Order: sequence, then structure tokens, then C-alpha cells
Amino acid sequence: MAYCWSWSERPDDLAVAVFAHRAIARGHEVSLTDNGYSGPDALTAAAALCTLSGGSGKATGPSLRLPRIVLYTGDAIGYPYYAYYAHALWSLGLAYRRASAAQIAKGILDHAEVLIIPGGFATWGLDRIEEVAGVDHAIREFITRGGACIGSCGGAFYLSEGRPGWLNAIDAKPRFTHEYLLTGTCLLNVRLSDPALRRGLPETLELPYYHGPVYDIAERGSATLATFGEHVLSNRLFIDNPIDATRYGDIMRNRVAILSGRTPAHRVIAFSAHPEMGEFLRKAMVLDGYVRHYLPLRGAKTMQETLRFYAKEDCVAFRLILNAAIILGAFNGEPGPQEELEIAPGASISDINDIHDIHDINAIDVAWREGLADLRARLPTDEEAGIAALIEMELATLATEWQDLCVSLKERTGDQELQLTLSDAASAISSPVPRSCPEAMVLLELPVRLLAARSRMTRFDSILEMA
Repeated sequence: MAYCWSWSERPDDLAVAVFAHRAIARGHEVSLTDNGYSGPDALTAAAALCTLSGGSGKATGPSLRLPRIVLYTGDAIGYPYYAYYAHALWSLGLAYRRASAAQIAKGILDHAEVLIIPGGFATWGLDRIEEVAGVDHAIREFITRGGACIGSCGGAFYLSEGRPGWLNAIDAKPRFTHEYLLTGTCLLNVRLSDPALRRGLPETLELPYYHGPVYDIAERGSATLATFGEHVLSNRLFIDNPIDATRYGDIMRNRVAILSGRTPAHRVIAFSAHPEMGEFLRKAMVLDGYVRHYLPLRGAKTMQETLRFYAKEDCVAFRLILNAAIILGAFNGEPGPQEELEIAPGASISDINDIHDIHDINAIDVAWREGLADLRARLPTDEEAGIAALIEMELATLATEWQDLCVSLKERTGDQELQLTLSDAASAISSPVPRSCPEAMVLLELPVRLLAARSRMTRFDSILEMA
């Protein structure tokens, strides 16, 4: 028997997974159970300090090993696309290494078990869009030798078959390929049909959708893991190309939304929609559509409550990514303390200054506060009074969170991946590109969510160091 902590009492609290993964990182032997994790009795006190309760139980499998994850952050992806995955991974207690096109071509995947390709413009093939030779070959070889790969949207296109530069790791061709914008953007339901992918989840999940691949029912090597359910809400956030319910019904409903690899040896899962985009993005989509429509009908209080209760770091859709990684065997291997190098093997933050505009911590704070002031100044003229008031309530909450989190941020100048990601966030906030008020709110909230998720990881690490 061992100490067990489960999802049963708190199925929407990702602290369950964060604690397990940080315990593995500290050298504790942790295993899956039917409904959570088990570890040595020595973890009981640490779990209590992390507000987790548990009891006696037994493992259902071998001890887990943390995978070395590479997150593709090249120019074809960029910010904020890769940062949504950073938020999801950190919210699950998982560290990663970032990788550019050049680093992929030079062999960083030799030091990895998992590659994540976010949305972006991998749609065209990475050698071509990045103008770096060898990226496609390195990823193809990684998958061929058994590496696990997760792709979303543009990353899912790239894993498919049907266009030059694609990897053919999935035995299916999307209905729309080169002209992928023919679908549109929306909030939709994905219907989960695979029991392992659905583990601990409801039968459907609402996810943001931005032109991801639409497949017919898989009849060849790849397996259908989920299909598109109902259209929830048309969307204009960031890309003004909404797909309405009628067209959605004609070209997407009941077609394949999540696929496995070409063969069991191809350890690949492709998401058409975006499980990595946190609920703060969904909140902005809803603010821009649903709330605008229903505010006159139901009033400010109802709409304020609607916005108030979206999840922050504990987004249920992130469990879809965790389940995918488990299905792919990412946590298999010899247990024990894991090397969690970030950036790249043997590299330091100074090695990346040539390709990143690195801000110091104070500069990031200044950029965030200036972005906040700019958005507040625009609200009276850019938004109707009711929507402006709701956004201001959200901004007041964000400002308090940011202020509290910045206390720890300024003590963590050695956290290289966090600093790089927040530097990209500062650049996006300071960009002269015109943004609507809901879009500007997303760009302000993303670094808050990143810092909050990373801070929880650090706090759990500190508690577990004493276990």
C-alpha cells in the first residue's frame, strides 16, 4: 500500500497532476492509479501542505518517468502560439525545452522523448517556412525511431498527408489543405470517443477552433479519437473569419477532430482545435460575442458572473493534453530524478540573445503596466459603456494578480524559460499592431497565467524539497 491522491474530490484541480509530476522531478517514485496517482507515504505531509488529501491505495502500473519535452518555438510558430502550450504544460507541472528551427535541425530531438508542435504556420512544412534545411528530416526521424509527437492546428496539418512538406505521420488527408482558411474560427464542442483520451473527462469539451484540419472518419491506419460536436459560438477574436452554425454543420460537424498516428509505431496525436488555449482565451471570445449579445437581456451582474468563473491554471482541457501524453507512453521508462534542462542542452540564456530580444524583469513589468494603462485609456472610446465596465473589472483583477506575482518574479532572474517567454509577452503587449480591447486583454492576461502556473510549480518544488 502507498499514499494515494486522486481526481475524485477535485476533478478540475490540476494540482493533483502538478504534485505528482514535481514529486517525480524530486526523485520520488510515483505511479498512476485508476483515478489519480500513488507515491510513498513520505509524501503525505507535503501533499497536505499543497492542500491535497488522500489515503491508502495501490498503483495500477509501474513508476512514472518525466518525459523530456521539446516545445517548438521557431518563427513559424512564435508568440503567443507556443506560450499557450507553455501555460498548459506548466499548469500540469511539466517543464520543457524550447527549440528553434536551427536547434531541431542540429539534433536537439536526440535529447527528447516528446515533441510538441503548436498552432502557427507549420502548415507549409518547416524547412520551407523557416528557410532552414533539415528540420522536416529531423522530426521525421524522431517519429520513426519512436519519439512521441503532439500537434495542434497547424501542427496537426503538418503531421498529416496530402501536401508537399507534410510528414505523413497520420494516415489521413484534411478536407481543406493549402486553402485552410475555408473553414473559419469559433468555439465548438469536441466529442471524445476514445476511452483513454477521455479518462477523467466528460464526453465533450468546449475548445477554441482556428482553421484546424477537418478529417473524414478514419478508415485506414490512423484511429479516430474524437469528432466535432456542436457549434457553440462564432468568433472574430484575433482572426476576423467567423464560421457560422450553418456552414459549420455542412463541413465540420461529426467529422474527425483528433487522430492518432499512421500506425501504432507512429506515436502521434493531432488536435484540430486547441486544448492548450486556456479558458482566459475562451473568456475573451465569449466577451466579444455572447456577452455583447446578452448584456442588454440579462444585465451586468449575470455577465460579470459569467466572466468571473472561467478557470485560470486549472483548465479541464489541459487534462486532454496529459491524457494524450499518457496514451503515447511519454511517462514510460526508468523512474528516478529527471534532468529538466530548459532552453537546450548545454546552452545558456546568453546563447539566445542573438535571436531573442531579452528584457530584464523590470522592463517586463514596465511593459505590462504600460499595456494595462493603454487599454484602460482606450476603453471609453473603443467600447460601449457596459462592455467597458466589464473589461475594467477584469483588468482590476489582473492588475492585483500581476502585482502579487511580480514580487516572486523579481526574485527569479535565473528562470530562463520564464524570462524568455515573458520577454516575448512584453514585445507582444508593446507591439504597434492594432488590437481590439478583448484582444489586448488576452495579451495582458497570458503572462499573468504563465507566471501563476510557473509559481505554483516552484512552490510545490520547495515543499517537496523538504519531504
